Amino acid sequence: MITKISIENYKSITKLDFSPGRFNILIGGNGGGKSNLLEAISFGVAASLDKLDNEFLGLRGIRVTEPQFMMSSFENNPPKEIVISFLTDRKTSSIICRIDPKTKKAELFAGFPISGNAEAEPLSYETISHIKNILSKEGIYVNKLDIRSTLAAEAHPFYGKVDPELGRFVFYCPEESALRTFRDEYQLLPLGRKGEGVFKYLKELSQSEEGKLVLNEINENLSLLDWFDHIEVPATGLSNDYTVYIKDRYLTDTMSYFDQRSTNEGFLYLLFYFTLFISKDTPAFFAIDNIESSFNPKLCTKIIEVLQKLAVKHNKQVILTTHNPFILDGLDLSDEDQRLFVVRRNDEGHTKIRHIEYKPERKKKLSELWMSGAIGGLPDNF
Repeated sequence: MITKISIENYKSITKLDFSPGRFNILIGGNGGGKSNLLEAISFGVAASLDKLDNEFLGLRGIRVTEPQFMMSSFENNPPKEIVISFLTDRKTSSIICRIDPKTKKAELFAGFPISGNAEAEPLSYETISHIKNILSKEGIYVNKLDIRSTLAAEAHPFYGKVDPELGRFVFYCPEESALRTFRDEYQLLPLGRKGEGVFKYLKELSQSEEGKLVLNEINENLSLLDWFDHIEVPATGLSNDYTVYIKDRYLTDTMSYFDQRSTNEGFLYLLFYFTLFISKDTPAFFAIDNIESSFNPKLCTKIIEVLQKLAVKHNKQVILTTHNPFILDGLDLSDEDQRLFVVRRNDEGHTKIRHIEYKPERKKKLSELWMSGAIGGLPDNF
């Protein structure tokens, strides 16, 4: 799992350290920087893969804009290079990206302990800077290759390898229109960031015994909806027919099925989320924006409880954003794997993040604490 993410000079973020658990929820006011934080993760991943082209950035959830708008630019803080670093629990996959968005070039300091011991701590960006500063005072100016050579980094077997969990990170923003109809032009497989491809992927799952087990688990979890009986993926039909039949247990036998074009949008979002969490073909590390879209308040609470269990069962690490207080009531903060963070802008406009820790003396629900202002995350100008 990713245990620490550090971000410098990306949009509203001048300097921020984020230590996620397995299942994370971000709250905060509109424009506070939640999306910027998740975009920064995508941006760092793209840089580590040497894929800073606009097409790749857009597919991974980044609002591509002019370079000057991607760097922080605050009064008395002129634009600088973007620095994004990741640390995993394996301690050998630290990746530090220094990105110049104007030139779309990235320097990559990747995962090298000082010694050849795989258990050693990765070299931090601060340590690299410290070494360069010491040498510069002696009149010695080195580039990244000189530092690598000095520390024998290239001899380490983990040098330069991007963690596979990190490399597939996607910031999902599902949309009803993409979920309801099949689009052939999406490029992220098996699921596009807006939800494209879900029905094509369900049909692919239906073609194998292993895939049918995934479909069965998706069916079981969709029973959260009291009207739902099951979904069927037709075995026959055209190869490019990605229709899914949905059975409503209240309807008559002669008219008990309908397809995705006729169902409600809440069902479509649930179907997408369960497919995303249950399948082994989807990323192990991902984010979802506005997880509460189209859900009843009580369902908001329940869906978080269910998704958290699925994340553990299927080894997913997840970051969610929400503006719905009932989402928070599905969290159990006594479990260290489940974490709540408040994202806000400080008096200088810089995005900051705060971990809301478990306190057994709290008697109110998290939704009540949020709406009362006790944990922050609300606008304070009205």
